[in-house]
Amino acid sequence: MHAGRLKKVGSSEGPFASVYFEDVRNREDSRERFEQEWRSMRSQLSKQEAPASLIEQFDSVKDNHHGISGRAGRAIIVTPDAVLVDDILLEPTTSTIVTVGSLPYLIPLIAHGYDTEPFIIAKVDHTGADLCVRDARGRDVYGESVNGDAVPVHKARVGGPDRYIDTQSLVQENVRKNLTQASTRTVALAREHKVQLVVIIGEVQSRNAFAQHLPPSLRAVEIERGSRAAGSSPTEVAKEIRELIDTERLRRMDAETERFSAGQGRDIELSVDGTARVLDALEQGKVETLLFTDPDDKEVSSDSLFAPADRLLPYLAIRTGAEMVQIDERLTLADGYGAILRHP
Repeated sequence: MHAGRLKKVGSSEGPFASVYFEDVRNREDSRERFEQEWRSMRSQLSKQEAPASLIEQFDSVKDNHHGISGRAGRAIIVTPDAVLVDDILLEPTTSTIVTVGSLPYLIPLIAHGYDTEPFIIAKVDHTGADLCVRDARGRDVYGESVNGDAVPVHKARVGGPDRYIDTQSLVQENVRKNLTQASTRTVALAREHKVQLVVIIGEVQSRNAFAQHLPPSLRAVEIERGSRAAGSSPTEVAKEIRELIDTERLRRMDAETERFSAGQGRDIELSVDGTARVLDALEQGKVETLLFTDPDDKEVSSDSLFAPADRLLPYLAIRTGAEMVQIDERLTLADGYGAILRHP
């Protein structure tokens, strides 16, 4: 996870409330269950002596994310003065987590939060495209439809063979014009929202033609399921996009594992593990990427801060601009912590 996304957390003063829970929206009794869960979480905040102003900030985001459906996780981090995080998670935590403390609890957000580059979803057909910009937190932040005015766009046999060929050529040219218009707008949106990835949905000919109109500076990924047509299943599209995100996360784990291993066993170490060594590197501002597997929660201190390691180390990573990545069983780290260093 990029530290810049959590910069507001690193510059805020506690106490912090960190809440993670499963938000289910596709059951008959989902609203009732949600209300019950919310009351329980408020009660837990009160039992941990959260000030009234902090609970007010928590309540202020209660009805956010109306657009989600199905089974989703949610992360909320607030202080008495501000809402710092209110994100949908790729996976809910195994159980509800409610903590109040001098530092936020960020591990579930790093492990299960959206950590992709922003991208554009382009649902295309021969008439144009529906475009949606999705940010790094999985939120749809902008959308519009681009419908070209070139018609006809369907081939038809009219008259003799020569007439049919003329009509076919006209249709092909009109489709090209419409998709060129849509791709031009896509490029403009990509520039405006600092996007480099375009996910293309639609029937294969339209997808291919649209992708050919995009410049090399944009990375195009085509999805086979889903279409622009009314009634197409958003569930299938969501599943394909989730698979894309999972693939990118695994690639990131592979890359960071390789970098960590390459930094070990050298005369000049560029990677370290273990709570004490990672903490020392963070305090010196040497950490480029903080890694964790199953992080230890023993109490540690840094300057005037004294907190469990799984609170303090991610917090220092944010303060020093280090990225954070969860690694699975492909890497074994002492105490569950590792660091790739900027310099020895």
